Amino acid sequence: MSGQSLLRKIRKHPVVTTVRHYCVYLLSLASCMVVKHLSWPMVVRIGRVFGWLAWTSGVWRNRTMENLRRAFAGEKSDAELLRIARRVYENFGITSFEFPMLPAMTDEEFWRVCFYDQADIDHMRNMLAKGKGVIFASAHMANWEMLAEFGARHGFDMSILYKPNSNPYMARIWHRLRGHNQLIDITRDLSTVVRRLRDNRVICLLFDENARSAGIELPFFGRPVSTYKGPAYFSLRSGCPILCLYFVRQSDNRLRYVIERTIWPERKGTLEEDIARIMREMNQSLEIMLRKHPEQWYWFYKRWRSAD
Repeated sequence: MSGQSLLRKIRKHPVVTTVRHYCVYLLSLASCMVVKHLSWPMVVRIGRVFGWLAWTSGVWRNRTMENLRRAFAGEKSDAELLRIARRVYENFGITSFEFPMLPAMTDEEFWRVCFYDQADIDHMRNMLAKGKGVIFASAHMANWEMLAEFGARHGFDMSILYKPNSNPYMARIWHRLRGHNQLIDITRDLSTVVRRLRDNRVICLLFDENARSAGIELPFFGRPVSTYKGPAYFSLRSGCPILCLYFVRQSDNRLRYVIERTIWPERKGTLEEDIARIMREMNQSLEIMLRKHPEQWYWFYKRWRSAD
């Protein structure tokens, strides 16, 4: 057995995995306890340093640049993509430290760093007035974790779809930080989703992950990616609209809430054809936002893995 194989076997040993998970949990717990007592500008500065350290360490750097080249081939030079990549890490670092701070913020503090157009809130309430529920569909852009707080502080009865963390200790932290809303495990409780939509509730989900064998191949920046069918399926089953919405980080690090489009569950063909049509439009919505703000998405993720 080679040294590399032996090292990999040791890392995957159950005892080693448990110890590693618990150490990460303790470090994260300590960070959460400290961060919630800091000012927002201080958290932003710490996050920016964290992002810079992650960038200089080289972790995921090649994958980030590869993904950016896939998306912007022939549109942006390598020098431009390099600048974008550095800011991707900066944004991720800031978001990582902002997240634990959110539940401890007063409404006054929260609305000082998060703003929106009242017309968008009126639009959301008008959708709910139709009695069919609403899907808030977002992506890992800027500080996506603000969506849970945003909805709860506006009084929306929301459920957050989530995928269980592989670290069971960290799952305790995520549950506590997102505790203003009901959490629905997407690996177990999907039957709950349609039922809550039919009760005129709000379902929040992220639609930009690689669905692998569970998805359908649809274009994203001109290349096929495996896309989850869930948002379109839930919409068509319940008759509810989908709001494609995002948080966009501003130059002063405040975050603006933006509704990019509303998608209605029209039946135009077979179920599979309608699902593909809706999910294609959702991918287009995200692509539009990322062309405007390419530095705010997590490009180090293997979004095109199924197409490799």
